Amino acid sequence: MYRLMYISNATVRFSDEELEELLALARENNSKKEVTGLLILKGRTFLQCLEGPKEEVIELFEKIQKDSRHDSLVELIDEDIESRYFPNWSMGYKNINHIDSVSSEKLKNFSLKENINSFDINEISEIFKDFIEVESNVNN
Repeated sequence: MYRLMYISNATVRFSDEELEELLALARENNSKKEVTGLLILKGRTFLQCLEGPKEEVIELFEKIQKDSRHDSLVELIDEDIESRYFPNWSMGYKNINHIDSVSSEKLKNFSLKENINSFDINEISEIFKDFIEVESNVNN
């Protein structure tokens, strides 16, 4: 099992409808490949965790790297894992522009250009772990 986390900027701002379409497609494709994870969005900045079979996660990440809708993509963590953070999400989604209950102040204020260098590996993992408790409240 393998986990990869990255941050990127969208080259355009996605409408709610475009995001729903993107998530529906990701969830369908990820289910087939046994990939799970969480996408966190703030404005045009994406923070994503992908988990699953190493070959599938790497293949998906390579596809994301080539996607012209992403800019300034930075791989934050890649690691072999014993268990997933998000075993039940084909792709969970949180838009933190609309969440006041996020416990991480860094997450509340993150943006690719301003704060990426202020995160260490443990903090990045903790950001995603903040959402594990509310996993059952997200639609797959």
